[in-house]
Amino acid sequence: MSTTALPASLAARPRDPRRGLPIPPVNLHPDEHTGTAAIDFTTINTPISTRLAAERRCSLCGVEMGYWVAFLGAPRAAELLRYSDPPGCPDCMRAAVRLCPFIAISRHRRARADRPGAGVMPASANASKPDSWVLGITRRYRSVFVPEEGFTVYFPAPFRTIETYVYDADGRINPAPANR
Repeated sequence: MSTTALPASLAARPRDPRRGLPIPPVNLHPDEHTGTAAIDFTTINTPISTRLAAERRCSLCGVEMGYWVAFLGAPRAAELLRYSDPPGCPDCMRAAVRLCPFIAISRHRRARADRPGAGVMPASANASKPDSWVLGITRRYRSVFVPEEGFTVYFPAPFRTIETYVYDADGRINPAPANR
């Protein structure tokens, strides 16, 4: 994907040399041996995501989100208004639908837990991949850190706009025709 198709704030992020993808601040983790930042697209850096959410900054580009904020997840997360992934700018979240291989391609699976860099899922998280994805846009949200599990849960206010994305026959993600 060309940088012109990305929101400017996301296009300005450093790029992963292997994949060419912008590196969200929540996917940088301190290397336990060197202390330098290591890229892990499979895991959210909880301290960074919690801080960005508290400062109302996008989890993907790091810039202040503005009036509207977006949450992306499974239909059940949208139904419950409960997310384990932090909010972002609506345009950055739309870009994530196209850029993230796990979301964009139905057959793409999470890295096995025994692989280096595979990340750790919170005990209460559902690791199964949804058949569709919901991007909900709202004005407000609250965050609650769950110390027993070591991650933050995000509770958006009811969504003003909902966009649903489904997989086509070739397994590629596309907007559903009946978005509101």
